[in-house]
Order: sequence, then structure tokens, then C-alpha cells
Amino acid sequence: MASGAKKLPLLSGAGMACLLAAQFVVFLEGRGGESLSFELQGALAGFCGGILLGGLLFSTKSLKRLFPLCIALFTFISAALWAGSAVEGNAFFTCGACFWGGMLLPPLLEAFFARSSSPGFHVGIVFACGDFFWLLLYVFPLSVEAMHWTLLVLQCAGGGAATACLFREKQAPQERERSNGQEGLSRQALTSLRYLTTIALLFFLLDSFVDITFYRIHSQVFPIPAQVHLYIWIVYPIAGLLIDRYGADMRILLACIGGVILSPVLIVVSEGTVVYWSIYAIDLSCRGIATVYFLLVFAQIGKNSPRKGLIAAVPYVTMLAAFLGVSRTVESFPGTVPVASGCLFLTAAFSYVSARIQYALTLSGMVNMPAPGHADEREEPLAVAQAVRGNVWRRTDRVADFALKYGISPRERDVLWLLLEGCDTAAVCARLHISENTLKTHIRQLLRKTETCNRSALLVLFFAEESREKEDMRE
Repeated sequence: MASGAKKLPLLSGAGMACLLAAQFVVFLEGRGGESLSFELQGALAGFCGGILLGGLLFSTKSLKRLFPLCIALFTFISAALWAGSAVEGNAFFTCGACFWGGMLLPPLLEAFFARSSSPGFHVGIVFACGDFFWLLLYVFPLSVEAMHWTLLVLQCAGGGAATACLFREKQAPQERERSNGQEGLSRQALTSLRYLTTIALLFFLLDSFVDITFYRIHSQVFPIPAQVHLYIWIVYPIAGLLIDRYGADMRILLACIGGVILSPVLIVVSEGTVVYWSIYAIDLSCRGIATVYFLLVFAQIGKNSPRKGLIAAVPYVTMLAAFLGVSRTVESFPGTVPVASGCLFLTAAFSYVSARIQYALTLSGMVNMPAPGHADEREEPLAVAQAVRGNVWRRTDRVADFALKYGISPRERDVLWLLLEGCDTAAVCARLHISENTLKTHIRQLLRKTETCNRSALLVLFFAEESREKEDMRE
């Protein structure tokens, strides 16, 4: 498929769907503790280790020619271990199968995002296929042995698709040569990745506490109704479509955070009612939306990195690792008090990192996230916008609009103007004839009104607003 006409990447998408279906079956079935013959924690550790090692291995340029052979070898090893697990029921075989199978995900992610014209919607379809396959097994359960053989078939199908996909990439190396001159991440992108990884970890930790709480009730009192999971799969493509259309809007993530934070509170007042399971459905939906959101944001930030597959897989690994850590913690410290304490701590931690979400997105240029296939369509509007820049986008108009939006006073607007010109503290005080304490007061007011944490974040927010207005004018 030509790079100039990117569409739905069927081959890499099918491989991802098969691998995610296998991993969803292990993760979602394993939470109940009765559907599979192996421990969930060992399988999750295998997945996490395999994905991380695979991301590092398949970003090594010296082994590029051997990638298809490596994929085929890893698929064979994983399938053999799944077969051994089905026959022997050995937990070591299962952990090894998950490890070698997880190594195939990063190269598939890299190939998928390189060819997708609508990454959000397409990723949503892939996740929906994996979740829907697990739903079929949930409604029509298989025996333990049949489940292991099903996982083996999924692993072989995903590995075969990955091998064919990388072999095709090997035959058309010119498609990747275009980005060789701009590989690498800027310092701002690395900073934003650190912030977003921390935010993702806190989110998935809190979600795991809530999820484990529901499954405790599932195993002790009454089973979770199948209707709770019936429509969750459709959340993935809807969330991806919204992100494709409106970009990486911070409000999407904040809505997911709010849904997860409110769940423990609503559980107390609705236990034993229909609303109780509706809340659990909301929690699962928020986790699905956040997973797609983080996956797309990380993939977009790391698109110029030689380790783009590993970077794109970080949110998924974070989700699995968070559940693994929480499950180990709950086993070590059983009871309601540790769970409640963990939820309270993580909820309080969000108040610290919430101000960093917009900062991290603007640092990495993620205010708008257009689909890669639309780049050619915007070249002409971009030229028109540049031609009228001198008449339309004057600094005074931009500062005035910014001040009006955030309720900034005229004096604070003067301070902002000088900061945009690059003046330091002494220069601003000299030009406005004010003391340093007065200047600090004005800056504190600016930071409070714009909900930013420092001067750099304030300037990043201003230029992000400017970029957004320019994008609207081009359209």
C-alpha cells in the first residue's frame, strides 16, 4: 500500500486484533481466578516483559533484516509453550508463552500507525475485535484445555500476520527512509512522555483498585451480569473516532478520570441495585477510552523516534503492570482498609498531576492531532495562512483575545506581553516601573487564571492557543 494513500492497515490490524484477543482472554478471564488453570500474575508479568523487550529488540537497526525471521521464531516458541501449557498445565509454560507472544506487539503497532489514515478509529476497531472475541467466550465458555488451544491459534494467527507485515516492509524500505533524517525525540517530547506516563500509571492504578473491588464482590456474593460487558466493546471505536475528529482534547481524559474517581463513592450508595453494575460498566468504559487515548497520544509523540513501537506500547504495558502491582498489593494486605487507603491516595495524587496534563500535551504539540492522511490536504490553506499572517495574526490581537478568554486584567496583560518578548524579571520591572514583589503577584494571578504551574507552562499555553486559532482559520 503506497504511503501517499494510507488506509486501514488490514494485515497489521489483523495481527494486533489476534494478539490483543489472546491477551484480553488471559487478562479478563484471569481476574475471576477460576476460568484458567494458571496464575494471572505470571501471565501479566510475561506480557509486560515481552512487550518491553520486543520494543527494544525491534528498534535495533542492525537486526532489521532479521525481523521477519525473529517474528516467525518467537511465534513458534510461543505456540509450542501454549501447547505444552494445554497438555501439562505448567505455569512456567504459560508465562513463557505470554512473554514470547508479547514481543510481537511493538513491531505491529509501529507498522499499524505508519499506514493508518485514521489511527483513532482503526485502533478502536482493533481493540473492539479483541474485546468482542473475549465476550463471545464469556457468553459461550470453553473448557480449560480448549481455552489454551484457542490461545495457541490466536498466537499463531497474530504471529503469521506480523511476519507477513514485516516481510512486506522489508521489500519496500523506501517507505521508512523518508523519516530517517528526523528521527529522535526532542527534550520537550521526553518531558511530556514522563508526565503522561506518570498520569497513565496513576489512572490505571486507581482503576485496578476499583476493578478488583468489583471482582471481590463477584466471587463472594453474586456474579457480575453478562450485560455489564455486552456493550463495552463499542466504546473503543467511538472514542477513537472522537479523538480523530477533535484531537487529543484534555477533557476526554479528565472525563475518564472523573468516572473512575467517582466509582468508589457511588458504590457505597448503590450496592445491590441495578445502578451498581451500571457504575462498573462506566468504570470499564473509562478504562477503555483512556487506553485508546494514551495509546494514540504516545504513538503520535514517538512517531519520529527509532523506538516508536515501544513508545506506542507504553500505555498498554502500564495498564497491565498497574493491575499486576495492585493484585499483588491486595494479596499482601487483604481487607477493605488498604483498598480504601490506596484509592484515597491515588485520588489525591490526581490533584497534583491534573495541572500537568495540558502542560504535557502542549509541550509535545498534541493540542491538535490530525490524521496523517490529511497532511497533503492542508498544504494550500497553510500557504494562505502564512500570506495573511502580517495582517491578521498580530501580537496585540492574540494577547487581547487570550486575556479576554482567561479574564486577565490590563496590567497582567502588560506583564504577559513582556514575557512573550523574552524579558527577564529585571527588565519587566524596569519597563513597568514596579517592584519584584508586585511582579510576582501579577505572575501568580496569571498562573492561577490560566491554571498553569510556571512561566514556561504559561507561554506554552499561549502558543498552543495561537496554534489552535490558526488551525481554525485555515479550515
